[in-house]
Amino acid sequence: MRFLVSNPHFRKSTTYLNINEYVHRILTRVAYAGYIASPEWNVPLTKGHHEPLISFETFQKNQDRLNGVARVANRKDLNVDFPLRGAVECGHCSTPLTACWSTGRSARHPYYLCPKRGCESYGKSIRRSVIEGQFEELVKALQPTTNLFRTAKNMFKDLWDDRLASGETATRSLRSDLQKMENQIEQFLDRIGDTDVASVIKAYEERIRKLEADRVLVSEKLENSGRSVRSFDETLRTAFDFLSSPWILWLSPRFEDKRTVLKLAFADRLSYVRNEGFRTPNLALPFKALAGFQGSNFEMARPEGFEPPT
Repeated sequence: MRFLVSNPHFRKSTTYLNINEYVHRILTRVAYAGYIASPEWNVPLTKGHHEPLISFETFQKNQDRLNGVARVANRKDLNVDFPLRGAVECGHCSTPLTACWSTGRSARHPYYLCPKRGCESYGKSIRRSVIEGQFEELVKALQPTTNLFRTAKNMFKDLWDDRLASGETATRSLRSDLQKMENQIEQFLDRIGDTDVASVIKAYEERIRKLEADRVLVSEKLENSGRSVRSFDETLRTAFDFLSSPWILWLSPRFEDKRTVLKLAFADRLSYVRNEGFRTPNLALPFKALAGFQGSNFEMARPEGFEPPT
């Protein structure tokens, strides 16, 4: 909806509600995934002759979102002026810090503070420049050394090659699943022919529609499993750029990029103690692994005592 509103070529509606309804119709139209279906005309899900704009898998994900499958809701208290809001908690009471602008005699000043009554830090302000400056130093420290990052990248490359080698096994499994679904569809069709109870027929038809959708999804995965994938560097370039230096992404003027750093670099909220600083953060798995390699002291095993001499 935001994209269409900002696009000068889109015909503007009188209200945002109309645009939202228009977007909903787009997201629920299976034709964009390369298929046609019309329950009111008894047309089942059928592969069309036109080129799809999105995959059927993406279409199904859209339906899950629209039909209420649980997902994390966006926080309503986020503010571009305070990117750490909601991501940092008070070190004394573990309550997420709030933030505000304080009006002085001649200017407004930004602060973070603890909102929990009874906490020893309740209402005591922390200058935005102080807490965000300390956070920036924390993010800078996440950057691994060149040699360490090269080693980690080689490990990812080994895993990548292993996944490619196991692709044939996944393809066989998809073929088996597809055959099972086709057999089940045939069985339900036979059962429909053997009964004249309307409620039973309706239940069978609903089950067939679900199996048809699953069959299309598996068929699409099977078709894509035989295609050549992009190279290792093309696929993971963005991820490695972030791992090599999350600080660069934090410098982005986009609020979404700053929130991305918080989500991808840290597994939990950061704990902050006023006048002391950040406590040891719980890093996300990739950075935790890199920190483990960087902080470990490795040495060669001694021949004596490690295993019987030969």
